[in-house]
This record gives sequence, C-alpha cells and structure tokens, in this order.
Amino acid sequence: MTRRTKQGATPKPKTRKRRKDETLAAALDIGASKVSCFIARINEEDDHGLMAEIVGVGCYGAPDRTRGAAAVEAVETAVRGAVEAAERMAGENIGRLIVAVPGKHLRARRIGVDLEIAGGVVAQEDVDDSLAEGMKIATPPDCAPLHAIAAGFKLDGEDGLGDPIGMAGSTLSTQMFAVGARKSYLDNLADLIERCDLKVEEFAAAPYAAAEAVLLEDEKELGVVMIDIGAASTDFAVYDNGALVECGGVPVGAGHITRDIAQIFGASLAHAERVKTLYGSALMGPGDEHRFVDFPQLGVQGETARASRADLCEVILPRLEEIFELVAGELPDDGMRRSGLRRIVLTGGGSLLVGAREVAERALMMKTRLGRPAAIAGSPEAVSAPGFAVCAGLVQHYANSGAERETGSALLQGPKKSSVFGGVENWLRAKF
Repeated sequence: MTRRTKQGATPKPKTRKRRKDETLAAALDIGASKVSCFIARINEEDDHGLMAEIVGVGCYGAPDRTRGAAAVEAVETAVRGAVEAAERMAGENIGRLIVAVPGKHLRARRIGVDLEIAGGVVAQEDVDDSLAEGMKIATPPDCAPLHAIAAGFKLDGEDGLGDPIGMAGSTLSTQMFAVGARKSYLDNLADLIERCDLKVEEFAAAPYAAAEAVLLEDEKELGVVMIDIGAASTDFAVYDNGALVECGGVPVGAGHITRDIAQIFGASLAHAERVKTLYGSALMGPGDEHRFVDFPQLGVQGETARASRADLCEVILPRLEEIFELVAGELPDDGMRRSGLRRIVLTGGGSLLVGAREVAERALMMKTRLGRPAAIAGSPEAVSAPGFAVCAGLVQHYANSGAERETGSALLQGPKKSSVFGGVENWLRAKF
C-alpha cells in the first residue's frame, strides 16, 4: 500500500515473500513528545513457539504546543512519519496496527461474579459466561472493553483452585479485572489512524503493554507497581499474585517539569528541555550551588540568565514528587493488597531523569529499579530505552498470545492469562 503525504508520494517499499508460518505485526504508540512504530515478524519456532523479530522501527517527534485543528494535523503527520520510517526499514507495507491507549483514558474495575453451575460440574461454558457477565457489569455504557483478566476462582466458597474446569460444585465465583476506554476517545483515535490510510486492528492499554515489556514474572507474582513517566502523563499498572489488579494514569508527566523550568528561568521550551536532559537532576550534589547553567531569555535577543544546578534541582524535585504522590493516590486502597506491594519499576522517558529512582523510593517507600524493555531479536540498541517500552510490550505480547491471525494483520489478544482462560478471550471479542 502506498500512502501520500502533503510533501508528495511515498515510494512503496520492496516486499519479500513471507513464509506460511510467518505473521507481520505492527504496533503504534502515540505520545505527547513522539510517535513510535514497531514492525515485527512473528515466526513459529519449533522449540520456542511464536517468536518476535523486529524488522522496522520508526520514531517521529510530536510536539504538543499546538491546539485545535493544528494539533490534530501535527499528530497525523507524526503518525505518517513514524509508520513510513518503520516501513522503509522493514521493506514491508502494513495496513493494520495495534494502537496503545494511554492510562488517563482507561476505565478499570475489579469485580466478582457468582454463577450457578447447572450441571453440577464446571465446564468451559460456565467460565465463559461468568467472564462475559462480568464484562457487561464492569464496562460503563460510554466505554468499550479492552481487556478482561481472571484474577482467581472460588467454587462453593473454596479458593486457591487454579483451573476449576471439571470440578464439582454448585456456585462458581470469579474475581476479574476489566479494562475499558471511552468510546468517544477510541472513535476519534480510529478516525485519525484512518486518515493516515491505516486501520486499527486492536486497541490495548498502554500501562499493560509497558508492564509486559519491563516486568519480570517474579515481580508480578510478588507484587509490583510499574510507573511509566511520559511527557504529558504518567501511566501505572499494579500486579499481584501474577495478575493485573489496577491500571490507569495521572495527567502530569516529564513535560510539566520542562514547562516549570521554562517558566521560572524565562527560557524557551526547547532550551528548557535541553537543560533538563543534560543538567537536570532531582538530587542536589556537592558543589551544585557553584555550577551554573545559562538560559537565553525568551523574546529578548542576546540576553541570558544564569542559574545554579542547585536552583534547577529545586524546580525539578517538587514536580517529580507530585507525580509519585498522584500515582500513590491511585493505587489500590485495600489494606492487605497495599501492604503486599514492595517494589516499583520505573520506565518511560521521564524515568531517565537523574534522581527519579531515589525520589520514587522516598515518596512511595518501596524498592525501585529502572525498567528497560526486554531484548527482542532484531531490535536496534536505541529502542531498548525506557521510552519505547509500550511499543516493545505490544509486540512481545503479540508473540506470546499465540492467537490465530490473518496474514499481514496486527491482532492483539487480551492480557496473557493462565491456562484456565483457554478460549475465553476469543469468545469475549466475538460477543463484545
């Protein structure tokens, strides 16, 4: 497929013949500061099942300083640029995309569903019906479901069963976590993608995708909070006992730190971002009060203001603390669950700010590490940075899902589940 931008026609990449056991997947992450696109080939390996190989990567800056129609046009240009760059690198054309939905647009709810077992023995249909009923209850009328995750089952009040199928009982209780997003937002996002001559194959929650890329299975089992600091917002995902139990986002990110620097020191946003990247820190070091940074004054030719790195730190620290405090306010307030969370994994571009890990440990009282996307075959070293965690997670989950896909399509199933889930995800997608 050839797309046309405002600058002219984009030549069609040369394509290669694809093996019968090979699927092409494309993932798109639209952020406030950049748009990223990964293209991967999913191959069937005899020993390892489905394996992903990154064959194309595209990244295009998406400044968020415009408003109204200009902002939509800027995002559309960024999407086209990122996708076309990935296509050129891959030598492939894509028509469908897995698209990430930011945490601030998600609506998540944990619920329990009780279902009477008609035959006295739990069948797959009983599990299906239980989850379907839970999705209908959990999803508000103005939202569309994205993921449905079974967190646990009870049979006649007895828990710790694992897979209940085939067990005798009269009442099946399913604890589940449902994630949805506003239909209006998804419709607008789909329209934007279609204007780029592409189609959305599946929407997926960005916090879930980032967690898939950076979290270890032991961390999910023991309890962990993943925090993805983006430019305009910060996403989070909470795992406990191996299952996703909470996700969402707060409307403050690393870009707000940049704006604080620009406003307080009278610099342009571009220069403030550069200073934050090169000299910014949330930790004040020895002698920082004697190390100075120059700020060309916005709108005044030739005039420069000078501030110490200690002054810069005093601007960065409060905003970073605010981000973690806002996330803390969104974490599960269940006393038992909250007491079981002992670890934080930071990712996203904002996590690279010097001192971010230490501030998170102090604000949330949890051990913290920096999370980088797990290596995927063929991926350039540059995309192993935390800022590409969402795209990497979408591709990795696609490879792990093992779902049937159409050749050349990018179909993303719901979150990875234990064997008890079986074909429930396909049933949910067909019905809802």
